[in-house]
Amino acid sequence: MKPLKRNYIGLGTSPHDPSLAIVDSRGQLVFAEDTERYLQNKRAWCSPPDDFIRIAKLLKEYCEPDAEFVIASSWRSAFFKRLQFFSFGPFKGLIKRKIGAENYDMLRCIASYANVRHGINTEAHLQRVFGRRPVIRREYEHHLTHSAAACYSSPYAEAVSVVIDGLGESTSCKMFHFRNGGHLPISRKPSEGSFGQFYSFLCELCGFDPIGGEEWKVMGLAPYGGKNDRYYGLLRSLLRIDGLRIREGRHSAAAVRQLLELRRRPDQPAIEFADLAYTGQLVFSEYVDELLSHVHALNLSDNLVLSGGCALNSAYVGQLAGKGPFKNSFVFCAPADNGNSVGAAWLAYHQDHPQAWTPRTQVQSPYLGSRLSTDMLDKLLRYGGLEPIKTGGGPELYTQVAEELSKGRIVAWVQGRAEFGPRALGNRSILADPRRRDVKELINAKVKFREEFRPFAPSILAEHGDEYFENYRDTPYMERALRFRPEQAARVPGVVHVDGTGRLQSVKRELNEKYYELIKAFHGLTGVPILLNTSFNVMGKPIAHSVEDAIAIFLTSGIDLLVLDNYIFKKRALGALADVDAAAGRSPSTEDLSRTPQAAVA
Repeated sequence: MKPLKRNYIGLGTSPHDPSLAIVDSRGQLVFAEDTERYLQNKRAWCSPPDDFIRIAKLLKEYCEPDAEFVIASSWRSAFFKRLQFFSFGPFKGLIKRKIGAENYDMLRCIASYANVRHGINTEAHLQRVFGRRPVIRREYEHHLTHSAAACYSSPYAEAVSVVIDGLGESTSCKMFHFRNGGHLPISRKPSEGSFGQFYSFLCELCGFDPIGGEEWKVMGLAPYGGKNDRYYGLLRSLLRIDGLRIREGRHSAAAVRQLLELRRRPDQPAIEFADLAYTGQLVFSEYVDELLSHVHALNLSDNLVLSGGCALNSAYVGQLAGKGPFKNSFVFCAPADNGNSVGAAWLAYHQDHPQAWTPRTQVQSPYLGSRLSTDMLDKLLRYGGLEPIKTGGGPELYTQVAEELSKGRIVAWVQGRAEFGPRALGNRSILADPRRRDVKELINAKVKFREEFRPFAPSILAEHGDEYFENYRDTPYMERALRFRPEQAARVPGVVHVDGTGRLQSVKRELNEKYYELIKAFHGLTGVPILLNTSFNVMGKPIAHSVEDAIAIFLTSGIDLLVLDNYIFKKRALGALADVDAAAGRSPSTEDLSRTPQAAVA
């Protein structure tokens, strides 16, 4: 009897940012999606990665009907049975004091419940959809799944893989030598300190919420400040690097107490704590630099694969370009816990096919999520009371939208399959003309409804990257912030942060043809090969998932045009940018297209 082929269903089973991935019998990643997108619940705390209602549809659509199934998860349940959640690092006592003993125990129980019960929805629906057949369960060590997602999606035949996280299975940091498709641990001694917990603590000191994932705000605020010697001394004393281990600082307890006295009060503006954010980011960078120098000294590889939640720090990742010790670096589109579903699925596949791995020759596509429902789009067209413009797609669509962007319109652009990971990469994006100096303030205030200091990303045609950025590296996942060349920053002030950097996305035709052609059309009209890109959501909500989400955001924000596939929906008003210009008595095509923040060209 011919053995059944296997499909691999990976579950990211952390209490926050759960996700699901499917790898087919050939080892191809055919689906990956954050649970928060479908639930529209930011970070989807304590939610199963395989929602009971949704999982049946995904299995039917993406699994092979004649396969048996492996369900692979990103934590070993034995770890949670030992109840070690938040059980190490210099902030463990702080966490207990802040949330109280009862709530501390509740968090530990939630973590255990969310993981021990993983996969029951998938297994139930596999039998329902495909009938009774073998279902194999596997569990993998948490940091190994981080490393696998990053290494198997990287372009390297071999690399040093460094996982830097808030916490893991008794350690916050782990290192592997990735070679021949395998992960050999470099050091088995656990770290008692945590860079991730350090940054979460910094986030709270600045008055933001790490439980809600607001570390982004610290990164956005930092360039507005400068080094403060008092902050620096206290923050540097929290941790120390001992070879390949992160240790608790000798005077960390006293430093924590002093820092808590200096933290931002609710009535204080965030901008007053820019020096704290800047100094904290500086200290974080120094810590990671020191650790990486010890790893590189082992002379295992000049290729670095960085993963874990700390790899989302695009300001730091950008600093790796053009400086040592590693010559090359790579970060996956979902380096944090949501990406672990991919790592678990690939680990299970390669466990069954140890000879199948070969180095990747093409960039792993991040467009792995759901498509818009054609049924709901049809209902919107029939009953929505809107008058969309139907285009034939292709050049007609790109030209019309590029012309609107060049006139100052804000456009929501929804095409194809959603991006996997936290960043919009041109399929669930809000787009605008980067030449306008005031566009950042406008979108923050009237579209995203968020703090005025938050920056926006430049999506650039990859062939123009070196023309606009110093130490340019292809950055397909918006994973690093690079410094603009001063002479070019003056052309695109809307995407130049106050420190002269931009968290860019390199756009290539072979990875996203529609988005590439839209930017190319805008380039043809304006001479600028860049669009301002931000995620299609409002603050506190996940990126839009459905037609209903898209319409709700469009009608309740300052977005001027909504593009769903080949349909362009317009508001009757001239548009948010034009309204502001009219109130100010000026044209959007004059001085705003040339003025630049002084810091960007300094």
